[in-house]
Amino acid sequence: MPEAMVLIKRDLGDDALILNTKKVKTGGLFGLFRKDCLEVTAAVETMEEPAPKSISPVNAQAMPAEAPVKKSQENDALMDELQSLKRLMMHEGPEDRLPESLRPLRSLLEKQGVEQAVQTELLSKLLQASENEEPVQEAFHAELVRFIEQHQQAVKNDSPSIACFIGPTGVGKTTTIAKVAAEQLLEHKRTVGLITADTYRIAAVAQLKTYGEILDVPVEVVESREQLAGALDALKACDVILIDTAGRNYQQAEYIEDLQKLLPETQHIHTTLVLSMTAKYEDMVQIIGNFEALSIDELLLTKKDETASAGVILNLLHRYRIPLRRIATGQNVPDDLVAATPGRIADYIAGELRHA
Repeated sequence: MPEAMVLIKRDLGDDALILNTKKVKTGGLFGLFRKDCLEVTAAVETMEEPAPKSISPVNAQAMPAEAPVKKSQENDALMDELQSLKRLMMHEGPEDRLPESLRPLRSLLEKQGVEQAVQTELLSKLLQASENEEPVQEAFHAELVRFIEQHQQAVKNDSPSIACFIGPTGVGKTTTIAKVAAEQLLEHKRTVGLITADTYRIAAVAQLKTYGEILDVPVEVVESREQLAGALDALKACDVILIDTAGRNYQQAEYIEDLQKLLPETQHIHTTLVLSMTAKYEDMVQIIGNFEALSIDELLLTKKDETASAGVILNLLHRYRIPLRRIATGQNVPDDLVAATPGRIADYIAGELRHA
């Protein structure tokens, strides 16, 4: 094995991984006098399809470079095995292969609730930075920004004229709508109209009407698709129309059906799904799956101030091709609504280290 390792490093480099070892018999005459050898299969992950090399330490010769090309499914299986081995290297065990300088970053990502696949992608890149002796904390923040920029989808329309806010109960949709309305009024100088279809909660209508009075904008209350069409017509002079909907149990199919019946079939309305960062990631996945029937145009995360964990943002960006444009950081209207920029999200994740 030591002799094989020398040959593997010579031909494939230090990043090569051992995939398999087995004893074989070679040489001999008429099946006699054959020698026991150790065959070692190794590979290195590259942009091209990998071609494993088998090395026999008996004759200290590597197999010819023109090895037969394996079938695509065999290559896929090999890459899956490489990825599994890489993930194994990233986690502590009897032989932790992750450099000491990167272990606090792995612990931080785990504490932040970052999914295993995302951890592996980030730490794989940081392994290169550690080899180049770059400052780990700066490299970590820069890699987070790169990851977010790569996975964050652009919003199709930065300022939709009609936007509907949907989501489960308790995520703060009504307060978020007030923040967006104030943003449009104060920063973009646009006229705003509000519509609420949340007649399920008595206090919801009063809450939105109160915000309407404070902002001096009109508020319409609707209970059906026909009434919504009338309200949209009444507010057609407004630059922006924001629609509030009832927060219900997202696991109830009839809630999704009610929303489908409410929204017009012939007119596309920009749909923003509001989720709380205090929710479990598994629940978010289920919520998004249930609401996908409504063609989600954008995600908006709330209650950043109520949790120290922001890893769910990376998970959502990695899993879904749904734009994330805003994050609500508190209850203050209109201040606590910020843009979900790569730098800000990276600060949420890495801030604990950068300010230590």
